[in-house]
Amino acid sequence: MSACQNTQGGAACASADPAAGAPGFVPFAVPEGQPPLNLTPAVLTKVSELLAEEDDKALALRIYVTGGGCAGFQYGFAFDDAPKEDDVRVESGPVTVLVDAMSLQYLQGAEIDFEESLEGSRFVIRNPNASRSCGCGSSFSV
Repeated sequence: MSACQNTQGGAACASADPAAGAPGFVPFAVPEGQPPLNLTPAVLTKVSELLAEEDDKALALRIYVTGGGCAGFQYGFAFDDAPKEDDVRVESGPVTVLVDAMSLQYLQGAEIDFEESLEGSRFVIRNPNASRSCGCGSSFSV
């Protein structure tokens, strides 16, 4: 995957490509002693199940942020078998999560969860960096 991520209904692109040295891009470093993301047991269980169905040991869950949605930015999830140079890897048991540097600046310290209810099931991101989010929780602003 590149800075443009495939989504249902088309492609969404990040505003800057760190590999191209785009103006305004500032490399992001994870503060020492803090995990880049917090993964709940529910998300680890669900991702483990999904990975088992795929039967490909090279797959990791990629979490990314793109422009769009009703609040300005939106979250995306995809399986990826090709980590990029600027990816941060979060490993917990059999699950590896990849986040590119551009997305990590918006996701640092977020809790990734999975919820199942009468309304359905979904990945949930509780993001301390978001100043507001939409009703469905899939888009946010900073």
